[in-house]
Amino acid sequence: MDFGDWHGQSAASKNSEIRVLSGATAAGNLLQAHFQDHARKRMTRMDSKAPKLFVFSGAGLSAVSGLSTFRTGDGIWTRNSIDEVCNIHTWRRNRTAVFDFYNDRIREKHAAEPNAAHYRLATWQKKWGADRVELLTQNVDDLLEKAGATSVIHLHGDLNSLLCTACDLAFPKNSAYFDPAAACPICRNHEGVKPGIVFFGEAAPAYIDLHRVRVEMRSCDLFLAVGSAFEVVPPESMLPWDRQKEHPRNFLVDPSPSRTEVFGVVEAKPATIGVHCLEEKIASLMR
Repeated sequence: MDFGDWHGQSAASKNSEIRVLSGATAAGNLLQAHFQDHARKRMTRMDSKAPKLFVFSGAGLSAVSGLSTFRTGDGIWTRNSIDEVCNIHTWRRNRTAVFDFYNDRIREKHAAEPNAAHYRLATWQKKWGADRVELLTQNVDDLLEKAGATSVIHLHGDLNSLLCTACDLAFPKNSAYFDPAAACPICRNHEGVKPGIVFFGEAAPAYIDLHRVRVEMRSCDLFLAVGSAFEVVPPESMLPWDRQKEHPRNFLVDPSPSRTEVFGVVEAKPATIGVHCLEEKIASLMR
């Protein structure tokens, strides 16, 4: 594996590579190489005056496309039990319900199309390049990819992969929906295979990128949060300490904005409208 190319891979691919490592030494070597690689890239970027755009999105980004939010209003967690379908310590006793629940999310995703905000974020990434526009999302859908984004970090997993909890192998599902009978291709375990979503109480390998963003972000860079209430991932996990108080290059788009004290610009609007309102401002700052 070429660690220099690690960041350019999809989140699912990176998660797979982390999970298949065995032993503390191998994991430590991976983390060390990861940070060394990004330290080199950061030094290169510091020589450039070109700002970077970090985008962090939550359920509100896809809500405009008709996908249910998890917490806001009549969210999914008001109608379903987290402990039954999304708890790493209890999911095995509710295995059928877990697979049914996430197959419902896949059905919902299949009926949805990217909205104008998805397309605008993907367009920015294509225009300025994936090295300058990083898309990090809590969403497990693939609407950003459908809109044309080429590099998306899914912090909480996705609806396209399975995870074997017996040997920590992440692997793609081989049909449109999650198959409860799917077995791990390595250890052939069946009962320990779960949807590739990060459950409550489970380690989230992609969180390594939150720390990286916090280390890499400069005062000239832009941070845009879209559709998040910050109940799971707070803005402080991504922002350097000197950008945690109304920084003029911190932008927030949400119809019911939270943590507004962190952001210099707040658009209290749905994702499609709010991102459109910021389009000219962000384009001028990215030049």
